[in-house]
Amino acid sequence: MSDTLMNYDYLWPDVSALLPAGTLDGIASRAAKSDDDGELNLDSVAALRECGWPGLAVPVEMEGRGAGLVECCATQRLLGSADPGLAIAVNMHVFSVGIMVEEWRRNTDTSWFLLEAIASQGRLVASAFAEPGLAGSVSRAGMTAVRHADGWTVKGRKTPCSLAGVADLYCTQAQSADGDLVIGLLPGHAPGITVDRTWDAMGMRASGSHTVVFDDVHLPKDLVFTEGRAGVEDVTIDAGLVWFCLTATAVYLGVAKAAADAAGEMLHRGRVVHTGGSRAQLPTYQGVAGGALSRLLTLEASCLALATQMDAGRDATALLPFALALKSEAVDVVTEAVATFGEVCGGQSYGRRARLSRLWRDAQASRYHPPTRAAVRQYLGRRHLGIDGGLDLSDTPVRAAGQVRDAT
Repeated sequence: MSDTLMNYDYLWPDVSALLPAGTLDGIASRAAKSDDDGELNLDSVAALRECGWPGLAVPVEMEGRGAGLVECCATQRLLGSADPGLAIAVNMHVFSVGIMVEEWRRNTDTSWFLLEAIASQGRLVASAFAEPGLAGSVSRAGMTAVRHADGWTVKGRKTPCSLAGVADLYCTQAQSADGDLVIGLLPGHAPGITVDRTWDAMGMRASGSHTVVFDDVHLPKDLVFTEGRAGVEDVTIDAGLVWFCLTATAVYLGVAKAAADAAGEMLHRGRVVHTGGSRAQLPTYQGVAGGALSRLLTLEASCLALATQMDAGRDATALLPFALALKSEAVDVVTEAVATFGEVCGGQSYGRRARLSRLWRDAQASRYHPPTRAAVRQYLGRRHLGIDGGLDLSDTPVRAAGQVRDAT
């Protein structure tokens, strides 16, 4: 918004060395067509590789850029403003790398060589975690894992999986019949991996979030970077979730910032003839827009504050409830703000080609990222009341009389 008197970027660090302005402008110029096509823009992906973005969160000693969580959030926020679909797709890379970095910091294990390969070779990592039927759970998997002497054999489907068919590696989670949970990396070209092009969503259309099928795929032991038990808390997973909650929130803050900019331009152009002025000059519209901005600025400050705490080495498990709550509240704050910006601009914002219309569709995707709000609310309530329980829904189904189980 060229006429704004507020510096919305003031709290965030300058990350132009990590994501150059020219790269960002090029990505933004392709975003509308990518949305129309419903395809991840490969030119934009290539531009990110060229500026070293895959190594963003990888420590410098492993040939990465060494960005902490604050800088990663700042970068993702800018990408979210430029191309939301691309931003949410590559945020899954940030999440996967974040888990690996946190595992390496805690255990100083051989995961360093995986991180070095990602940074030095410009490898993109897709997060193949989401599955139907898990209700947003992140501590268990429907994909099966069978242990062997040299690793695991995994079998199942992951959907939606952003960067499907484009990523060089899949970070995935599988579960054995005994409840062992394994997380590791699989090469995108590994035998048994196929992509079913199922993604045709209302928003985030340019994220390439198709279905990935793993049909008896071998996961070598040296590509496994953490193991645990299904449904059991793990500090590395907790840290990874903090990374995801904050970087995903940053993406949607970028979406909201883009919507605020678009609304500002439209409000200055839009005339209310009988008043003799523009919508931007009318106190009614100023107040409505200001109310939405107030909540967005609060969310910006909260996201930055939590990321700063994480970078300072504070306990990830203790920070997790705050990060989960932030992500949960961001759904309402962002979707309502973008809707408000559209409403104050009038029907012109509702056009098929209007930027605000596209951003409104993209903002709705914030509702569906695991851990989803149903699981988060139960988790937070139980924690407060001193009742054990993880991020799995543990409700008992209530069935109609005579009903044995759901048809599905």
